[in-house]
Amino acid sequence: MLQRRLDANRNRYDLSIVTPTYNEQENIKLLIKELNKIFKENKINGEIIVVDDNSPDGTSDVVLELQKVYPNTKLIKRPKKLGIGSAYGDGLKAARGEVIAWMDSDFNHPPNILPKLYSVAKKNKIGSGSRFINGTEFEAGFAHLLGTV
Repeated sequence: MLQRRLDANRNRYDLSIVTPTYNEQENIKLLIKELNKIFKENKINGEIIVVDDNSPDGTSDVVLELQKVYPNTKLIKRPKKLGIGSAYGDGLKAARGEVIAWMDSDFNHPPNILPKLYSVAKKNKIGSGSRFINGTEFEAGFAHLLGTV
């Protein structure tokens, strides 16, 4: 999670959540609803930026439908599968929040920790979660393991 300063005309949100998707039709529906619930309960003016790599399962159609209920949701639909790294980059460029967080859309990152991370970022500190807290086990190759600490 990072905090940044934007010009007054562009900074419309307290918190931007960037989440890349590929074939996450069911998860993205649940995630958007859960994030909006968290925003409301914690009085956070937040936006959700979904970066979809042209999912064949209709993920982007679900996001477009949910935008009618949650206008703070933005969809970036990319023409083909371009990868998670550039998806996060595209989402970060589009984010309009003072604080930006990125998370997987499959609930691998628990949304309920966002208010705590947000409060840390508001103090000009860096907030980070780890799947290794409390002895959680995670099996992966060495290169993938380095990126998840």
